[in-house]
Amino acid sequence: MKEEILIACDVGRHTSKALMNYDGKTFISMFRTKIQEVDRLGIEVQPGSYHIKYEGREYLIGDMVSEEYSSFDLDKTSLTQKVAVYTCITDLLQKAKLNPQNVILRLACNIPINMYKDANLKQRYKEFIENNGSSILFSVNQKTILFALTDVTIAFEGMGVVFKQMDNHKNQLTISIDIGGLNTTLCTFNGIQPNFDSMSVSNLGINVLKGKIGKAINERFGIAVSANDLEQILHNGFLSHRGVVNDDSKLLISKVKRDFFLNIIQFAQSRGYTFNNADIHFCGGGSLTLQEFIKEEFPNAKVVINPQFANLRSFQSILEVKYK
Repeated sequence: MKEEILIACDVGRHTSKALMNYDGKTFISMFRTKIQEVDRLGIEVQPGSYHIKYEGREYLIGDMVSEEYSSFDLDKTSLTQKVAVYTCITDLLQKAKLNPQNVILRLACNIPINMYKDANLKQRYKEFIENNGSSILFSVNQKTILFALTDVTIAFEGMGVVFKQMDNHKNQLTISIDIGGLNTTLCTFNGIQPNFDSMSVSNLGINVLKGKIGKAINERFGIAVSANDLEQILHNGFLSHRGVVNDDSKLLISKVKRDFFLNIIQFAQSRGYTFNNADIHFCGGGSLTLQEFIKEEFPNAKVVINPQFANLRSFQSILEVKYK
């Protein structure tokens, strides 16, 4: 009998992430969700990027691609989404030296919480990722594999670590706030049961924050910044122009980030969140960017360890319950 391999995948608008446990080891795939079509790529592909061949076309995905190719599409049934998921799967199989013909792949991947609540949208995405039942021929860095996906598990964004730490949450009210690249997702859990009415999503993702920072820099200092610049500015916390650090930009960027976080909280309050008598968990990569302000406003809240992997750990636990 073929061994079942469990793969949890979280394709975000900023970063794609996946993990797989096999033979006592945890394998991780992580790369930027930036994809560009190429033709007869001749340059050496660097770590963090992948040369993809799929359905007669070639793509470059990952760090080597400009920020201009970042996806802001809310539609999960997009080429970027499918290529990113298949890249994660192929990368993990190659790292573990697994032949997909010798195993059964069990995949869990995510959709926004508003899509998850719609049975038709959820089924449409499931069939899309399963390639409508057809086998998938996919090449990563000149290595081609053939695999199939069936019975894909669809999970929702904003789970945090609730399903990974089920024993710790059984008798608790937990608010999970998942700050991602394109949106922020909120969900309240009674024990491990999500409250349907609490499931909310806003467009207040880190890409919006970067746009606000760019606008503020342009208005204050008269300097135009590119998408590539903004990624580095957000990472550094300051603007450097012609090699000179603009000290005034540090306070400006900090204020924009604080105001942005307060906008997230105001959105939550507008959806009925009072933050009373609940454990509050922040997850998603954006939680790292805003953790200074999270601690100011919610000193007892928990920014989960490795928040960008929080959803993945819950997805993996769901697969383990389902198949083990």
